[in-house]
Amino acid sequence: MLPTTADNGARLAAILPSGLAAVARGTGTQLPADLAYAASEALPSLRAFVLIVVDGLGSANLAARIGHAPNIGALQRKRIETVAPSTTGAALTTLLTGRLPGEHGLIGYRIRHPEAGLVTTLRDWDEIADPSSWQRATPLLSRATEVGARAIAIGRPAHATGGLTEAILSGADYLGGQRIADRFALASQALRSGDPAIIYLYVDELDKAAHESGWQSEAWVRRLEQLDAALGDFLRTLPGDVGVALTADHGIVDVASHQQVMLDADPPLLEDVEEIGGEPRFRSLYVREGADADRVAAAWSEAEGQRAWVMTRERAIEAGYFGPVQPEVADRLGEVLIAARKQVAYYSSSDDPRALAMVGQHGSFTDEERGVPLALGGALAGSGFAAAVARAAAQPR
Repeated sequence: MLPTTADNGARLAAILPSGLAAVARGTGTQLPADLAYAASEALPSLRAFVLIVVDGLGSANLAARIGHAPNIGALQRKRIETVAPSTTGAALTTLLTGRLPGEHGLIGYRIRHPEAGLVTTLRDWDEIADPSSWQRATPLLSRATEVGARAIAIGRPAHATGGLTEAILSGADYLGGQRIADRFALASQALRSGDPAIIYLYVDELDKAAHESGWQSEAWVRRLEQLDAALGDFLRTLPGDVGVALTADHGIVDVASHQQVMLDADPPLLEDVEEIGGEPRFRSLYVREGADADRVAAAWSEAEGQRAWVMTRERAIEAGYFGPVQPEVADRLGEVLIAARKQVAYYSSSDDPRALAMVGQHGSFTDEERGVPLALGGALAGSGFAAAVARAAAQPR
């Protein structure tokens, strides 16, 4: 049985277009024709829209620790669904382009480039001669001037440059803040100018803590408390014509070392497999030329049973998990996909010890990994923004 999904991340993709539409109403400018699907009478008129993305803050994770986040808990909040795979490169690109992974092309963590081989979407950009053919969609922050607004991206100073930053944040002024509180202070300062703005604010500390210690650790809770305190200070001084949406790229599950499954423990299962991509909760098997992907998938499905969803790439695309997929994007995935269903992670014995030491994991289709919050504050509180996002998600592009 294949996994079932609500919208494969369509509402996640619609958040920033809806924010742009709300600012267009506030500035009295015409929304660009290709973004007209996001226009809605349910949207408030905004002078500025702030999109806060908290890496690794899943809905289930937040709900379990909501007592440590009273400011987030006070916001209007609902669960939406992230993309497949539920991984950072794919999800951030969807958030910042309004397109699903099958369209923008960053369709996983470690995927196949036609010249460079297996590369990670977060780091390995040096060998990619044409980044615009690798990340295929237009970054939405570059469209802010079309609605009369300045685009600002706020994150760690270390993220100011790099392949992924250039691929998804082009067109924005980048402001670096080392601490969570520093980033919110930069957003407050930018808003005080009174100019129309689209602001993207990225927090990655919770994800880092989860990978190192697990989301159930004290370290993760401390980061949640820091986020909540900084958010509370930010909201208390927020001008009345500014809307705030807080969401995440994926949720987290904790996987102990004894729950790791070694893909190379049964060599016959890998006879027709040339390379292994993806990540521990969503593995991508690249089969040798001439091998039968259906047969490979059937063998893995029998071996894994209820522990994983195993499917061919073709079947996953037919199910619509990645949105519309062009052939050149499809080739980036392996012909056979293994998505963890139980609390396991798939490794090879030759994997980097640092990867084997990770506790918090994501990438698969479980509710914990797919569910992310959409929390609204400022001028979006009590508005029809969430309904407008749902409407935009259902519109044809």
